[in-house]
Formats: sequence, C-alpha cells, structure tokens
Amino acid sequence: MNVNDRHRIDDIARVLGRAFYQDPLFTYFFPDDQRRQALSHHTFRFLALHAHHRGEICTTPGSVDGAAVWLPSQALHRSVLDMVRFGALPMLRQGPAAVKRQLDAGDAMQKVHDALMQKPHAYLLLLGIDPQKQGQGLATRLLQPTLDRLDREGLSAYLDTHNPDNVSLYRRFGFEVVHEALMPGTEVRHWAMVRGNR
Repeated sequence: MNVNDRHRIDDIARVLGRAFYQDPLFTYFFPDDQRRQALSHHTFRFLALHAHHRGEICTTPGSVDGAAVWLPSQALHRSVLDMVRFGALPMLRQGPAAVKRQLDAGDAMQKVHDALMQKPHAYLLLLGIDPQKQGQGLATRLLQPTLDRLDREGLSAYLDTHNPDNVSLYRRFGFEVVHEALMPGTEVRHWAMVRGNR
C-alpha cells in the first residue's frame, strides 16, 4: 500500500527505529543503546517525510509493521530548503557529533552511489520490518510490487546496506553487490547493491 496519509509518517519512523536498532550504521550514529531509538526517530521521520513528497513508501495495511522507502534518482540530492521543509531541524536534538557522523556517512555513500549509477534508477533508501514481525514474508510484500513496476519500466534499483545479514536477503530479490568497503573513518562495512542494468 502506498502511503497517502501524512499521519502515518510517525508510525513509519517508529517501526524503522525498531528495525534498525541493531544496525551497525545506526549503532555507530547513536552509540547509546538507551537513547538510540528516540534519537534515530528524528532521522527516520525526516527521511520518510522526504520520500512521502518526492518518492514512494510502501507499508503494511493497518498497523505499520514494516516499510520500504524509495526515491527516484533525481530526488537524491536535497536542497537546504528541502532539509528544512521535511523536518531536518529536529535532528539537531541528536547533538553535533551524531549529526556530523550522519552527514559524513551520507556524503561517503552518495559519492559511491554517484560513481556507480549514471542512468535514472530507483533508490531503496530503507527497508525495515518490526523485529517481532520478521520471517513472515513482509519483505516480499513490501518490495515486490515496486520491483515488478521497475521491471516493466526497464529501470534498475540501487541500495546501501551495512548489515551483512541483509546481503543474502537482497540477493534473493535480484540485487548484486557492486561495492564493498569500510565506511571512511569507521569500522562499519558498506555494501552497495544493484538490481538490473546500470
């Protein structure tokens, strides 16, 4: 189901916070286990709101048990106005160190992305499923409709992941690793994956 109700943005941000609680990148962004979910909520809300306006969010009907957040390649670079419009300012509550870690990581991933992908494509920004609901086929329900549409349109798809367990999951959907390295200045490993021709 495509999200057309802005009130669901907070529910989406909450489920993403639970889904990414143990993710190596978000553990690096927010090292404090007790505060990670609350702090990451600001990031996920901003990303979801941006995608709500510029891309597509697929989520489960009724209660939000998971979400796939997509952006078209032409919406990857955000202006300062976009940052303000879509709620980046509350991220300042995360503290300057956490904000800098996120900005640096975003820049590093974007450089890899830009180098690898020249043609129009879809970017799977986030896929998150509530840990209590994993293993029930939700990833397929969230991803397959968009992947089928991309196939019909002849568009490739790109994603970043920092969790080694996700690499095999995404391979099942036709993604292949095109880049693997440590994120600059961190111990966090980064995989970039592509589905279709680039």
